[in-house]
Amino acid sequence: MEKKEILLPSKRYFKAEEQDLNLNVKLENDETLLREGDKNIILNLTELFDKERNESMDYKIHGKIKMVFRNMYSGHTDYYPLLKNFYLKNDGTSENTVDSTIGYVPYNEFAFHRNDVKREVSIPNSGSTIGIPNNEPFIRVPSNNRYTGHTSTTVMEAPYKNWNLYLTYVYGQDSTYQMTYTLSGATGNTCDNKFNFCFTAGDGIPFRVTDDGGNYFTLTSPVEHGITQGEYLILSGGTLTSGVSIDKKIFYVDSVGNEIYNSEKYVINILKSEFATGYTLNPTTQPVVLGKRCKDINNITGSTSTYYVHKHKTLTTINDYILDKVGFESTIWEEERKILFENALQENDILVERNRQETLLFDFKNKFTLSGITNNLGYTPTEVYVTTIFKNQNGFFDYPPKVGYKFNFHDTWIDNRFNGSTSRETSIGTRTFTGNTSGFTFVGGEVNGLSKNTILTGAFVEYNRSELKEKIISETYHKFSHRKNTGDGRRFFDHGQDGNITGSTGTVSFSGATASNPLGYYYQPHHRIKLRELSPYIETSKLDTTQPNTLINLPENAIFDNTEKLWKWRDLYDHGFIDQEGYGTNFPFINGIHYVVKNINFYLRNEQTYLNKNDEFNGFNNYKNKTNC
Repeated sequence: MEKKEILLPSKRYFKAEEQDLNLNVKLENDETLLREGDKNIILNLTELFDKERNESMDYKIHGKIKMVFRNMYSGHTDYYPLLKNFYLKNDGTSENTVDSTIGYVPYNEFAFHRNDVKREVSIPNSGSTIGIPNNEPFIRVPSNNRYTGHTSTTVMEAPYKNWNLYLTYVYGQDSTYQMTYTLSGATGNTCDNKFNFCFTAGDGIPFRVTDDGGNYFTLTSPVEHGITQGEYLILSGGTLTSGVSIDKKIFYVDSVGNEIYNSEKYVINILKSEFATGYTLNPTTQPVVLGKRCKDINNITGSTSTYYVHKHKTLTTINDYILDKVGFESTIWEEERKILFENALQENDILVERNRQETLLFDFKNKFTLSGITNNLGYTPTEVYVTTIFKNQNGFFDYPPKVGYKFNFHDTWIDNRFNGSTSRETSIGTRTFTGNTSGFTFVGGEVNGLSKNTILTGAFVEYNRSELKEKIISETYHKFSHRKNTGDGRRFFDHGQDGNITGSTGTVSFSGATASNPLGYYYQPHHRIKLRELSPYIETSKLDTTQPNTLINLPENAIFDNTEKLWKWRDLYDHGFIDQEGYGTNFPFINGIHYVVKNINFYLRNEQTYLNKNDEFNGFNNYKNKTNC
């Protein structure tokens, strides 16, 4: 039986504190009518503050961003500006062998705030006295010997050259967005729907099929599927052993999970008896099927989840924020730098830097007004995003970045999704330049960054209309790789990114990389900022069919359920109200503006060496073969 609770008239929200809502009526009337020119104002300061706070749509976004990254790829370069500050594995005293020139790209190519800036100092042409300025008695030279010669970076450009921050919001969705998933290091460009599985976002979540010979088929998802025992799963995209398509076949979810901790989020068990006689799944010929969540078999249309990717739209430009260093803060991470006795160019006593831990403050200079825009569900957004885009203005990396999801990153192989250029974020503009070193052409981001209203790809999402709620299946990730060759036989940076990686025992430890699908780095670009809170419960109101226009002041997020003949919505909580589950918002409010702080741990991951990817296919199916915890 469905559990229902009567909401007392003394409560504004479900589980809120009771309030005195009684209207005191006096027997004696001491009120007078307002005359022209009089004003009716609230004298209670608390009520006035709450009124102004909840009517205000202005927000000021600021916070802290911390780079979490270790420079792990070592290789070779023949490019002069990199050689100058190349972090050699040795100290520069080894013989001139191949091994003695192996090193790491300097950290400034990854930094949020570069420190290899070009400053100008004044040096007398002759003598030691200062002459008249108009006589130009001084010359100007770079004051920092870490200046590479590739491109020059001024003090003002340093925080904006490698990365840019933007405010974005989800304005739309795309269920036709092309997705791919690769199993077990399979290579090749063909979508064979076996080892290179291709589908659209609207098709649902990929599940790998296994048959242990018992009473169940086990379906394992690489992401959290959000399905519970007693619900239903609509399968498509596969074939039965008889060759008949299983498209849109509905199966009861008998159980979730197995003996492995946390597996209920990824594993679904379906009884074989659910299939008609002579029909069954075949993991050999069709190892992957697609599934959608269905809550109620008696209301399939209204309770089946839809799947899509978010589409973001930028609200700001690179001129709308400030990024600067945090004073008096040190991190627990190690900074790796050293002085080389001699670098690869045979220059002596050169300071090189492999890693530098960064914590920076960002501040969007102007207030943001939460009005005049609607999200993908048709109402005023309750959240915006701080979006971080790799700019690559030095052009040392392939550009623009490619877009992937959690199930596109694996511990021991590279996903076919990133092959070629089809997965690139094409809305990110590029520019071609030669730099300060003649003979080389580079491709990087535009100097002025993204313009307002640029469209970007967001998370892979499930939406269930009966719950009026979105669930993030996987955040989106951007991937970029080192540019390997100069075009004339020399190397920009070669760390073996375009071939199989061989371990210490001589066996392949990472497979599937090619020249068109190299190893690289990946990061999450969109970081969510909650501005308003929708209640976790659903409010309803019965429709009076005889008087259809009697319902007024319905919230923006209200929808009509044709099956139950009810209006449904989620309450929008007032600022300052926090319910018993912790839902709510409570920002500082001064001078009509909400001040919202967001602290971001920004993880830039090495695709090859970062082995904590959530590839639950591998984790659950080979659990007994694991040798570490």
